Amino acid sequence: MRFLVVLLFVLFSSGCAITKQPAEPLTMPLKPALTTQTYQLKYQTEHASPKVKSVQLPAHKVLQNQTVKIITDKASVTDTLLSQISQALNDKQLKVTSKNNSDYTLTIQKLDLTFKENTQYSIATPEKPFVLFENIAKQYPTQQCASIFAEVNMRLTHKASGDVVWFATSSIDSASFHREPLIYSLSEEQRITNELEVVAFIHQQNTEEARLARVGKEVKIPEYQMLSKLSSLSKLSGPCSRKEVSALTPMMQFYLSSILIDKIKVQ
Repeated sequence: MRFLVVLLFVLFSSGCAITKQPAEPLTMPLKPALTTQTYQLKYQTEHASPKVKSVQLPAHKVLQNQTVKIITDKASVTDTLLSQISQALNDKQLKVTSKNNSDYTLTIQKLDLTFKENTQYSIATPEKPFVLFENIAKQYPTQQCASIFAEVNMRLTHKASGDVVWFATSSIDSASFHREPLIYSLSEEQRITNELEVVAFIHQQNTEEARLARVGKEVKIPEYQMLSKLSSLSKLSGPCSRKEVSALTPMMQFYLSSILIDKIKVQ
């Protein structure tokens, strides 16, 4: 009986000794630090000075403190622009009146605004180009923006005689008026491309069967693979769309009107 007990104890102890212990579970490797880099791009175009033609005839001298009535029947003039033109005449020492017995009449002959062909802006090389600049410049070499051509025409007439004593016209395109470059930004973002594969590998290696199979063996966990991806361009500043360019037209008309009125020679 004692022999049987000893035999059973020996067999049990041997069974425990030869039971195979599974390998330790694998843990997820730490993810690398991902970076995002933002770049700015500048686009420029050629500019032109406003075209101005002004002719003043010597038949009648325009004198300080003479009165001028503004006629707007031939053009659509906003109250704001009318006020600005009146102020420009006052600055020339002429008095604006609404009465019909004025010394002169200033007729706004034309206030034209016309969309023209798009203006092309080309990318400008920075003083210190960043690493990806050349590749980005090839991908986004130019930008196309809406463009408006503005023209203003005026005529000053001596009221008593009906003689035209001055006439002038001026014009400019929207890009030459605002002269702002276009500023765009884009980002370079790092991403992990094989995260699901790494997770699947860890999960598979942590099954009971796999842990038993890799006892005493080294297992190499796949490394994270990273890829840099560029975002699309995002405009930061500079008028480009039809809506943005159209918003410039009141200032363009005032600018051209001011240029013309400044050409009137007042003695």
